[in-house]
Formats: sequence, structure tokens, C-alpha cells
Amino acid sequence: MSLPRGALAWFEIHVRDVPKAAEFYGTVFGWTFAPLGDADDSLDGYLVITTANGESGNGGIARTATPDEPAGRESSVLYLHVDDIPATIDLALSAGATLHRPLMNIGGAHGLCAVIRDPDGNHVGLWSS
Repeated sequence: MSLPRGALAWFEIHVRDVPKAAEFYGTVFGWTFAPLGDADDSLDGYLVITTANGESGNGGIARTATPDEPAGRESSVLYLHVDDIPATIDLALSAGATLHRPLMNIGGAHGLCAVIRDPDGNHVGLWSS
């Protein structure tokens, strides 16, 4: 099946410590992870995400290319659906996140959102209808 133009094909979260990031995202969103498989050595430690409902999350957690390469990209925000933003913020903070943008009403039928930073500084948007 081909994807329509502009559809999310894949995403990566770049971190310094892949197991620590997997623990964070597993705790906050219920994700599980599996090694990429027979990828070449440059992807050592790469984990593919499976969402809490058992579907492929179309993404992975990747180790930064070098120890001095910055983690925590600030140019993009991936918004993830959650049922209860305040509860998810509390859970994320207890798992090592910081609050970047507090809960706000987007307006109308667009719902609510907030943005946290994972332990590596990556922005993670939380969205709820």
C-alpha cells in the first residue's frame, strides 16, 4: 500500500542512551521495542517502536551518531494522542521529562495539547480531543 503525499512514513527519536529512552517512552506511552534486525552496524542499538495497542508506530529510537552530536531536536514536534493530558504530564515528569508548553486549548473541535521534553531534550507533543 502506498502512502499519500505528506503522510507520516517514519519518525526517529535521537537519543544518547537508547535503553534509557525506551524505558521512558515505555513508561509514559506503553510502547514496546524490538531491535531493527539485520541492519548494518551503523544502526547498532536501533529500536523499532510498537504502540500500546500492538501496532507498528512507524518509528524508532536511534542512538546519536557520535557522543558529541546533540540530542533533543528543536525543529519538529511529534504529537501523540493521549486520553488524559494532565495525568500523562505527571507520569512523564516522574519519568524524567520536563514541561515545555503547559496544557492549552487549541480551540473549537481541535482539542487540547501540551508539549514535554523527554530526558534528552526532544519535544514531544501531547494531544487529546
